[in-house]
Parts: sequence; C-alpha cells; structure tokens
Amino acid sequence: MADVQFWEDTLRDELEDINRSLTKVKKAKDEKKQSYLQRVDKKIRNAQGTKRSFKMETRLVSDPSVRKQFENKLAQLDEELKAAVADARALKQEAERQELMDRDEAAAAGGVDNGVTDEQAGDYLLDEAKKTQDKTQESLNRTKQLVAESKEIGVSTLEELERQRDQIERIDQDADRIVDNLARSQALIKHFGKRMASDKFVQCFAVINVLLLVGVVMYAILKGGGFSDKDGGAPPSPVRMLRGFMMNDN
Repeated sequence: MADVQFWEDTLRDELEDINRSLTKVKKAKDEKKQSYLQRVDKKIRNAQGTKRSFKMETRLVSDPSVRKQFENKLAQLDEELKAAVADARALKQEAERQELMDRDEAAAAGGVDNGVTDEQAGDYLLDEAKKTQDKTQESLNRTKQLVAESKEIGVSTLEELERQRDQIERIDQDADRIVDNLARSQALIKHFGKRMASDKFVQCFAVINVLLLVGVVMYAILKGGGFSDKDGGAPPSPVRMLRGFMMNDN
C-alpha cells in the first residue's frame, strides 16, 4: 500500500512541475522556448516512467475496492499527462514555425535570400505535421498492441481460473468419496464388532460346557472313592464312571 501511494504522489508532483514548466514556455521569449521545451520533454519521459511504476504497483494491491480506487486515480493522472504531452507538442510546433518565420523575416530585412521560399516553408511545416501524425500513429499502434496483449492475458487468466475450478470440483468429489468410504468403514467395523461379540459368546458357552464336563468327571471320581477301586486294581475309566453316575441318577 505504501509503495503504490508513493508512486501516486510522485506522479502528481511531476505533473505539477510539467504544468509549471509549460506555463514558463508560453511566457518565455522565442530564443528560450526551445531550451525550456527540451526540459519539458525530459520531465514528461520521467513522468511516463513513474506512471508505469504506479500502474504495476496498482495491479499488486490485493484488496479489490482499494485497487479500484487507485486505478481511477491512475486513469485521471494519465489523462492529465496526455494533455501535458499534447500541450508540449503544440508549443514545440509553434516554436518551430516562429523560428522559421523569424529567419525569413531576418533574411528579407537584410536583403539576403536564405534560399527558403514560402512554398518550401509550407513543405517544411507539412513535413513536421506528417512527422507528428506518424508519431501519433505509432502511439496508437502501441496502444493497440497493449490492448491485444491485455486480451491475451485475460484469456489465459480465464482459462487458468476454469482449470482451477475443475480441480476444485474434482477435490470436492474426492472428498465426498472419502466421506462415503468412512461411513462404509464405520458400518463394517460395527458389523465385525457384532460378529466378534457373538463369537465370544459361543466361545464362552463352549468353555462353560467344558468346565461343567470337567466338574462332572471330578465329582464322579471323588464319589467313586478316589482314583483306585477296593481291590487295588487300576483306576476305573472316567467315561465308565460318568455312565454309572448318570444311571444312578436315573
């Protein structure tokens, strides 16, 4: 913000200085006008460079509303600079015509023919006007070129914005798919959790059955008198004892 304000203030100061110099040229004597006009041309070139810097800094302003304000100020200062350039060109042509007329008058007063007739003087003025017209045409051509370049930049910027929009849309679609995958994953986790819980229930039921079976076997062994019979033989089979226990219960 400080940089763009600096260039605006600089351009305003230079335009004020140019206008003061143009006023001096209008009031100056004929022999001093050319030197004054040369100074004015130098100041105009400096102002044009300042205008370009001001334009570049204006493009870098991030806030759209503030950038628009500086663009309006730039347009106003540009019009003032163009008016100053036109005034300087008119004063230069007038000074050249006056210089030519002064030479003719001096030659006529001294009775000396300087070889410049009225027709030649007119041709000289026409040549100068043609040169001025050519410069104006070159300026117009440069302006057209800048406009064409601006259009190309605008088209490329639009294409880049469209590409970024497509990329954002693809990112949104990817985000939606990720959300769907997360929801599906959560549903699968819940389903697996329920299956694991049911499997654990079956496992617990099987363990309880085994413990009950072991308890029944131990109870049958203890009730049958230990691990050996009365005759001191081999201990009875646990399966046979379990069958006898079940028959006694019946």
